[in-house]
Amino acid sequence: MYRRFVHPLAHLVGRSVALVALGLALLPATAQAGKYDLDLTPLGSLEQQGNDVVIVQDNAAFRSLSSELGTMIAPKVVDPADSLGLSGFALSADFSVNTLSGDETYWSSTRSGNRDTAAASLQVMGRKGLWPGVEVGAGATHLFDSRMWALAGYGKIAIHEGFHHLPIPSIAIRASFSRLLGAKDFNMTTAAPGLTVSHLFGLGKTFSLTPYVGYEALIIVSRSQVLNANPSCDEFPDAYNEDCDVGGVNKPASEFVFQNGGAIVRHRPYLGARIIFSVIRLGVEAMFVPGGKSEGDIDGETVADGSALQQQYTFSVGLDF
Repeated sequence: MYRRFVHPLAHLVGRSVALVALGLALLPATAQAGKYDLDLTPLGSLEQQGNDVVIVQDNAAFRSLSSELGTMIAPKVVDPADSLGLSGFALSADFSVNTLSGDETYWSSTRSGNRDTAAASLQVMGRKGLWPGVEVGAGATHLFDSRMWALAGYGKIAIHEGFHHLPIPSIAIRASFSRLLGAKDFNMTTAAPGLTVSHLFGLGKTFSLTPYVGYEALIIVSRSQVLNANPSCDEFPDAYNEDCDVGGVNKPASEFVFQNGGAIVRHRPYLGARIIFSVIRLGVEAMFVPGGKSEGDIDGETVADGSALQQQYTFSVGLDF
């Protein structure tokens, strides 16, 4: 086994991680919306059908958008199978680049700015070992250029670990969850059971390298807040809204909601590596999420997830005590 000592660089890394977390907590709230503060109003419209004016909403676009956004804000693993042990504690800041289908209508019509195909996010996570083999953690993810945050937690049970001097891998089962905050139109929750396999290689007395692979079944549950398909028209009569006819109907009903059409399931295989030098913790991870295929049902209508392949690349820095 390698033996740790507190290296002077650990204090610098510790201050850096603490400053990142503090900076995120103190980000000023501004009135200007970010590029990824999504507006779902364009996914609904008023159309005349015969003598009636009805609300037409694009449920498939909402499901696809929820699928890709949920994949972006769900917690990243960035950790091997071995647990921290009874007295172990770790703190990390994880920077990620997430790809998205920026040219698709469900992105281009609901956000401002260019049709980017990637978005950056930052995850801050604390991990604590409870007793050998069991570990819990909590943190938050922020999607840059937006007001959106996701509060997250996870639990891990290492069902096989500790054989570092033999060619036998460590195996752990884990589950995470998150709740989206700061999105004016979304109500979203994610959950992700998974499995991780890794093996630790000790190099010298203070350095270790732990490559790992794993899989998560990401489950996304999403619905919208109340939206208005005719936002330029006030539903109450006044001198400024006298001409709000649509198809000859004065002030037709225009409020609608994207209902939960059932759980969206995305498959998230991943691979990565963690490096520990003294108490300094570095990590890299890549996730490759195939396009969504799950279908939902809304009032008898089958709604398909049309999301595309997403890639997520993460670099992590932190402390491991």
